[in-house]
Amino acid sequence: MNKKRTMALLLGALSAWAMDAFAAQQFRIDPDHTFVHFAVVHTGVSSVRGRFAVSKGSAILDVEQQQASVTVDIDLRSVDTGVKKLDGILAGELFLDTGKFKTARFTGHSVQFADGAPTRFDGELTLKGVIQPVHLAAERFVCKEVAIFTLKRFVCGGDLTATLQRSTFELSKYLSMISDEVRLTISVEAIREGE
Repeated sequence: MNKKRTMALLLGALSAWAMDAFAAQQFRIDPDHTFVHFAVVHTGVSSVRGRFAVSKGSAILDVEQQQASVTVDIDLRSVDTGVKKLDGILAGELFLDTGKFKTARFTGHSVQFADGAPTRFDGELTLKGVIQPVHLAAERFVCKEVAIFTLKRFVCGGDLTATLQRSTFELSKYLSMISDEVRLTISVEAIREGE
């Protein structure tokens, strides 16, 4: 077999592998590596920062067709600012009211791509029974095979950001002291199903 034919077969095999690797695939959100971080300006001076855990989620990614969807369930009871008293206030009836609303959910259904990777997820955030449109910009998004000790997995993830007005979700307490604008970052990692 000559070199040209060998090279053509090799390129064909690599192309088929790439098509298969990036056809529509299902992923499960890894709650051990996925968190929602937030920052809000307090008394007009400094930012209060915290995070929520993600209890579960799923995603479908099709790079060839430039389509994707994602669902993420956020555990509101996990709110953590590093200050227990503040966490209690945020979880209470004045703000998140986690006795009634234990989770929030982001569902993304429209995605923009560039250079084969998602750059923006458009969808809805359901928080305290209120549904509002949310647009998450992908500051970074990567799909790759990673080795964790002896375990190899194909994962996708990155940092997705948005800026929300908390008052649109009926979180209007103390607007004179705490900014209405909240910056969210979802640091997400998803594992391909079957791995």
